Amino acid sequence: MKKKLIIFRFGSEKPTRKEWDIIRTITDGTNRAVGFGTMFGVGSIVETDYSPKQITSLFTQVANDTGDSLPVVVWDPAGDTGFNLQKDFFPTFAQADIDFNTMYGDTPCTLSLDQLLELISDRGGVNQLTTEELTRLQQLSGK
Repeated sequence: MKKKLIIFRFGSEKPTRKEWDIIRTITDGTNRAVGFGTMFGVGSIVETDYSPKQITSLFTQVANDTGDSLPVVVWDPAGDTGFNLQKDFFPTFAQADIDFNTMYGDTPCTLSLDQLLELISDRGGVNQLTTEELTRLQQLSGK
């Protein structure tokens, strides 16, 4: 079933030839799409049977074939999203990703008991610890 998806490709404000090829592919040659340039890249609204993840995969394939990163975010206003914000295109993205994982739990907490107690004090109570920090506190306290 065809649905409306929104695509935002970072980089040049003009579509690339490969990008046009992707639009033709995902619209089954109907070109039922509109696009607009911005200072950050190109936005498109398309009608397609493809999922955001399938479209993201097409952009990733072109990026791998051409060496042009074509970083893209694709989303369905009804919910599904795909993105390929390649770390090479955004030099600070890799570090931000690590920082996010460290701050919000994609990595196990390795804080000491003293560090956890300091966090509890700084944040105003044990209820302000993340799930990972609370789990670590329970491990250290033997519970």
